Amino acid sequence: GLSHKTATVEVREKLAVQEHNWQSVGRAIAALPSLKEAAVLSTCNRFEIYFVTNDVHAGIREVTEYLSTTRGVSMKELRSSLFMLSEDDAVWHALRVAGGLDSLVIGEGQILSQMKRCYEIATEKQGAAGKVLTRMLNTAVSAGKRVRSETGIARGGVSISSAAVELVEKNCLQDLDLDMDQLDICILGAGKMARLLVQHLLPRNVKSITIVNRSQQGADNLASMFPDANIKTALMDSMLEMVGTSHVTFACTGAMEPILYQENLEGAMQRGAMLVDISVPRNIDDVGANKVEGVKAYNVDDLKAVVAANQARRQRL
Repeated sequence: GLSHKTATVEVREKLAVQEHNWQSVGRAIAALPSLKEAAVLSTCNRFEIYFVTNDVHAGIREVTEYLSTTRGVSMKELRSSLFMLSEDDAVWHALRVAGGLDSLVIGEGQILSQMKRCYEIATEKQGAAGKVLTRMLNTAVSAGKRVRSETGIARGGVSISSAAVELVEKNCLQDLDLDMDQLDICILGAGKMARLLVQHLLPRNVKSITIVNRSQQGADNLASMFPDANIKTALMDSMLEMVGTSHVTFACTGAMEPILYQENLEGAMQRGAMLVDISVPRNIDDVGANKVEGVKAYNVDDLKAVVAANQARRQRL
């Protein structure tokens, strides 16, 4: 696999697999000559394949070649980014991942639910997990639950979403010459990460929040979770208008390629803005966006400094 520790966001997004495709990719990998079982876990900060084989070297070679061919990544680039673990090391790694010990944000809770989905998807009738992976993934999920219930690892913890809000809080005066309570916020997407963004923005008394989503129902459902907040909603066909009139835009949609880039931003931006992308694959072409006058774009890897400061603070507690 690979993670935020071994690969840049540019590499991670090439291998990213949306959850609804985890099962089909797992089946394709399990069908390789040396493999017997397989399961896929793909998040914004990691891409991992758990597999069972009688020949570790052949299995690793076949999986690496499969990834190179299907994802258009050179073998050289893959080898420099991938980590390869077997037997006890692989099991311990799965336990650490489920426990939140290997996350960018130590102790974050989202990875446990993602590992649980990995287990559920791989063990369904059409899944590619057999007896070995079923037992290992189930053990990993159980270990993740115990870690959170029997230790204080999640105490004072942060999520990717809260780290993104902290990044804006830290940089808005420098980037925009504005404080948090002066900011008009736009959020692209209405899933769990968007909900967490709203949750962390409201206590900071931002001026306004607009949820932009493909479906009106999804945006309305998210807004209804915060009845005391004056949250506005809009559809994706008005995305550029909303982004162009907002001080800060957070992007967290399921898009597999950038939806904001230099060409469509240049005619849309009506004020200086921060664009914060917490998606993998990236929703924002940050390299191109940073060429637009008045725009400062950040991707998920830019959150590392915020996370490091948080972890240092937690260690002092």
